[in-house]
This record gives sequence, structure tokens and C-alpha cells, in this order.
Amino acid sequence: MGTTMKTLYLVRHAKASWEDNVHDWERPLTQEGVERAEKVSRLLKAKKIKPDLILSSYAFRALNTAVIFGLQLRYPVNNIEISQHIYEKRAIDILDMLRKQDDKLNNIMIFGHDPAITELYNMLTRKILLKISTSSAACIEFPVNKWKDLGSHAGKPTFVESGK
Repeated sequence: MGTTMKTLYLVRHAKASWEDNVHDWERPLTQEGVERAEKVSRLLKAKKIKPDLILSSYAFRALNTAVIFGLQLRYPVNNIEISQHIYEKRAIDILDMLRKQDDKLNNIMIFGHDPAITELYNMLTRKILLKISTSSAACIEFPVNKWKDLGSHAGKPTFVESGK
């Protein structure tokens, strides 16, 4: 049996407001954040990207960003899986969660926060990217059949679409 490629899309949530007197996880997107998320999601649509699964942090800013991307990529937004393993977690925690995903899925898109999203990118590609900016999407391909093998080989970075 040949090697199937697993593809991971790491998306950092869009720019969020610091103005509102709310809990950190409740912070809403700014208008600029919404516009940048729409711009990057259109770039991914032009690349014909179709995630098998979208996973999002439960923080409003990440979930709202996931919905913007989901609508653009024609992913049913009610199928966005909200995870407790992303918000305020480290890269290794997110990697552990990813390694438990169903092997029938080949393309997973995850919406999260820094520093974990950039650290996960650096860990999986064995390259140093200083920072994945808000609304940015990074794609990494892995020559593995099973998600549990994620990280056993350096992933191949295929693109970073900047939200700037």
C-alpha cells in the first residue's frame, strides 16, 4: 500500500478586540480581523482547499474565524468541531490531539492561538517561522498514512498565506 499524504492547515484566529470588558475567550473579532479572514479564506478557496475536518478552539475569535473560512470553503459550519485541546494549550498538547484523529481524514484545518500555532508549525516542519500573524494560514504536508505518526518525519511546508 502506498503512502497517503496527510495535510494539516494551521490557521491563527483573526484580529480580535481588546476594547470590550469580557473574558479573554469571549473577545470578538474586529472589522479588520473579519476582512483579513475573508481575504485569506478566499485565497484558500482559489487553491481549491477542501478540509475533511475543521477543528477550532472554543474562544469566540477562533470559532468566528473558523466560520468565516468554513463558509468560504463550503464546509458545513455546523460540522466545525470545537476542541478543549487548543485554547491556552501548548503545541505538544495540540499535537497529541491531532495524533488521535481518524485516519480516514486526510486534510485537517485547525483554528487556534499563538504562541502554540507558530510553535506547532516550527515543531512539525523543523523550520523556524518567527510568527504566524493573525488570520494567516499555513499548510504542511506529511508523508504518513496515520495521524498518530504526525511528527515522525519533518512535514513539508507548502505555503503560508499571510493575513497582513
